[in-house]
Amino acid sequence: MRFHVSSGVIRVLKTPVRRLEGITYWVIEDPEGIHDFINNEVRREWEEDARSEGQEPKEDPWLKALSKRKWTLKIVDMNRINLDPRIVNLVDLETGGPFLDSLAKRSQELKEAIGKFASVIWPVIVKKEDFTLVDGYCRYSTLKAMNVSKIYAYVGAQ
Repeated sequence: MRFHVSSGVIRVLKTPVRRLEGITYWVIEDPEGIHDFINNEVRREWEEDARSEGQEPKEDPWLKALSKRKWTLKIVDMNRINLDPRIVNLVDLETGGPFLDSLAKRSQELKEAIGKFASVIWPVIVKKEDFTLVDGYCRYSTLKAMNVSKIYAYVGAQ
């Protein structure tokens, strides 16, 4: 269970554990709870990513429209998810190498953590209009390599 403060209101986020194809997830089921989680917790990471790419977060079209999205928890077929070429083609600022190289290393580490320690993961985040993956590339690539066919996702509609 997590606590979240939004506009002075304390909201308890219930994060039950669910299993799907042998993978264990923390999930938020309540659409308002998902909205708050993405617009507060995840947004910070995205804002930092924008800054590291030399962009002003307040000018980023995705971040500007983010608070208007309606979010739901869904089980999504892995083959339905599209990768964002902008993200896939990034250069990792820490290593100077391609994002996909660092992703492969992180995915191997996550695969080992899931296999050895039954690590619990969060759903990926996708846009409803085209099912483009916007967050969770490591989780996605790890589960894809493990031949998982369905994944929990927070799906955001405009």
